[in-house]
Amino acid sequence: MFKSIRGTKDILPNEQKYWEYFKTNAFDLSSIFGFKRIDTPTFESTDLFLRGIGLDTDIVTKETYSFTDRGENNITLQPEGTASVCRSYIENGMFNQPQPIKLFYFTSIFRYERPQSGRLREHHQFGIETIGSHDPELDAEIISFAWTLLKKIGLTNINLSINSIGDITDRKQFITELSQYYKNSGWAKNNCSDCIERISTNPLRILDCKNSNCKNYIKNSPNMISFLSEKNLKHFENVKKYLELAKINYQINNNLVRGLDYYTHTVFEIISDKDKRQNAMVGGGRYNGLIEKIGGNETPGVGFGMGVERVINEIINNKIKLPQKENNSILFTYLTNSSKSKAIEFNIIARKNNIKSELALSTRSLKANMRYANNLKFSTIVIIGDSDEKLNYITYKELNNGDQKDINEKELIDLMTNAKFN
Repeated sequence: MFKSIRGTKDILPNEQKYWEYFKTNAFDLSSIFGFKRIDTPTFESTDLFLRGIGLDTDIVTKETYSFTDRGENNITLQPEGTASVCRSYIENGMFNQPQPIKLFYFTSIFRYERPQSGRLREHHQFGIETIGSHDPELDAEIISFAWTLLKKIGLTNINLSINSIGDITDRKQFITELSQYYKNSGWAKNNCSDCIERISTNPLRILDCKNSNCKNYIKNSPNMISFLSEKNLKHFENVKKYLELAKINYQINNNLVRGLDYYTHTVFEIISDKDKRQNAMVGGGRYNGLIEKIGGNETPGVGFGMGVERVINEIINNKIKLPQKENNSILFTYLTNSSKSKAIEFNIIARKNNIKSELALSTRSLKANMRYANNLKFSTIVIIGDSDEKLNYITYKELNNGDQKDINEKELIDLMTNAKFN
């Protein structure tokens, strides 16, 4: 028997309501905030991610699904959404449009990592990107968007952490101090193989190490904000000011760096208080410099990625009550073969009037069809009798309250074409 590949998951019919609930809220809020949808290909040239994300990041070195196709092209299934959006921004000349460009996406993401709660090898990401402006208010706006969306769908136990990692000049000074601290503090002897490698390839990433021994040293490590230039510190102060005006609570996490090389200035994460097994539900920040790395002109940008599975887990864990749609639906059943054609005719009329309807199977008894209608939560069952035997030969029964009446053909059609079902 075939089974789904490890790290992938079927989204079953009874789970779809959570996905629709999330997408409806996310897409509606995107419109309110002025973001327009973009869809990019599921796979891209491998070089896009090597140059954009960084050669020494865990994603590139350990987690990408990369292969050579039949045309000898090096291809990678997208491990994140931002690089593809930026590639599209360059390729399609969006820089010629009024700036900034505000885009959102909903896509599959592929990472070869250990499957865990809310993070599969194929998972889904909702993201927004604002490209073409240095304005710190835009950093705060995308944080506000993420916070507002999570609150809107009913999540209350969430925490926002922010930090600034400055620009290349700021980080050069900081990395010198961090490297010195790493060597002098005894941290280098902790035998964490990842950090031993990172200190020479990507020193900022050691601040993100999950090793418990490393965490003991990280909490006393140099503070990045102390190395910000006056200009970059002012940028960060303006981000905080906007968040305070929006009454969004935050905490500064001096060790927050995120896992992608393209980040600059503001970085942030929103995590859950409810499920400690999960990492950030949302993470992002500013990425000035990314577009130049992949072949564009100097162009600032800021955005986030939201793990949809993690958010949906939170919706379920918090037992959030989803809005109930009126389930107006009809199951048409019939008592004789001669009345089957009428049942088919009525079923067609119902669907033309945008009413959810089905034709009962002839292999089931009337009792079995009643049970089927109740199990699938049809609002109404219509039983077609023999028109030769009875003037009002149609039984119309509302399953939610048990009301039942015999009606004629005209009355049924009137019910299906007026406000009763629309």
